Amino acid sequence: MKLLKKIFAGSFLIIGLAILLLGTMELIDSNKSKEDKEGALAAIVVFGIPSTTIGTWIIWSLHQQHQQKLKQFQLEREQLFLRLLQQEEGRVTITKFALFAQISIEEAKQYLDEKAKQLNANFETSDQEGIIYKFPE
Repeated sequence: MKLLKKIFAGSFLIIGLAILLLGTMELIDSNKSKEDKEGALAAIVVFGIPSTTIGTWIIWSLHQQHQQKLKQFQLEREQLFLRLLQQEEGRVTITKFALFAQISIEEAKQYLDEKAKQLNANFETSDQEGIIYKFPE
């Protein structure tokens, strides 16, 4: 469905912008007759503006959906992080968080580094577990 929306949005925008461009060129051409200019203006108003508006609206709605999903994803990750913190009594490793949140090691490290700065966490290193983030309770 999302791919179909993207195709429709692109089609509407391409058609609408082409009509707007061609119509504008007709309007500013001093060699065109009054009837040609009126036809160009009608094409802009009837086809160009609505088509461009519909394409833009579809793109905007897709963007809004993406932003909403991103916020939901961030909220879920935050909840997973807090749940793991509670279970592990404030001591979290990159591997545990990556497994718990089902994300890559790189994403887990980046997220924990950001949270460590934000929450003033301390670090410990262990031969067995690697870096242990110690968050205040």
